[in-house]
Amino acid sequence: MDMRKQILQMAKKAQGKIILPESFDIRILKAASMLTKNSVASVVLPTNNLEEVKSLAQAEGIDLKGIEIIAIDRSLLDNTKVKSFVDARMKKGMSEQEASDLLKNPLFFSMMYLKSGKCNACVGGAVYDSADVLRAAIYVVGMQEGLKMMSSYFLMIPPENHPIIKGPLMFADCAVNPEPQALGLQNIAVSSVASYKKIFPEKTANVAMLSFSTKGSAKNKMLSKVIEATELTKKYFKGNKSVNIDGELQFDASILPNIAKRKAPDSLVAGNANIFIFPDLNAGNIAYKVAERLGGFQAVGPILQGLALPVSDLSRGSSFEDIYLISAVMLLK
Repeated sequence: MDMRKQILQMAKKAQGKIILPESFDIRILKAASMLTKNSVASVVLPTNNLEEVKSLAQAEGIDLKGIEIIAIDRSLLDNTKVKSFVDARMKKGMSEQEASDLLKNPLFFSMMYLKSGKCNACVGGAVYDSADVLRAAIYVVGMQEGLKMMSSYFLMIPPENHPIIKGPLMFADCAVNPEPQALGLQNIAVSSVASYKKIFPEKTANVAMLSFSTKGSAKNKMLSKVIEATELTKKYFKGNKSVNIDGELQFDASILPNIAKRKAPDSLVAGNANIFIFPDLNAGNIAYKVAERLGGFQAVGPILQGLALPVSDLSRGSSFEDIYLISAVMLLK
């Protein structure tokens, strides 16, 4: 089955509700209309100006039927969670009024709407900077228990009839952490496996901890964090037969069976990897863009992971089709 269709069908079954903070952007309105018309999800659009949203949609010929458009109002939020948020911000030096005023911002309001249990996911970043989205997510949603690092992944969907890759891959971290150390890479790997299993629950997660060396083919202190992260991740998943971890591996050894046989003949991951953990943000960001622009892959993301609730940070270059698909991914359980 086409991967896009599979994701959309799974999202339909989830029957979730998603909030899109940037109701003042045409791409968001188009994606919201598609999600609603195709029964992929219920959509909430928060705004400080209801007439502006309706006028923008009318000018572009966008049908808003079935979409819940709400005025930003603190009374719609869980008061206990709002108080906890305000208290936390006050401890960081904000006044009570300043902290409360943050919730008038569509992004912060949307995160708190999610935190209040009013929807299942929040997708923003088409207009807001990544730093704004990440800050709101950390302040309001918080981290998943047991993890200390938020990260991101791209779901990389190969073009039809690709000569090597026949199914989707996951690249992490390509958007959030510039220089993660060993424990950080382990956190990214753990989050990535959880994200992969939401989309592909029946598949074995084969995680390649990437580097410029395969199994000691080079000696350099830069490799030590990848080697340590590999051992930490193996320990975390010990006894889990649906997850295989290996490293350090070069990209060719992780993806090509003939290279894997020469460089890592005893590895369960080499030649079969479907999750790729890059050693730093430089490598991850460059890799996904090369795969997208030269390899013809569709890069779905960046999608945040490691948070207590589902939040995604869009690329500001996202099309409405990208937003539509990412929103569907966020609703998978």
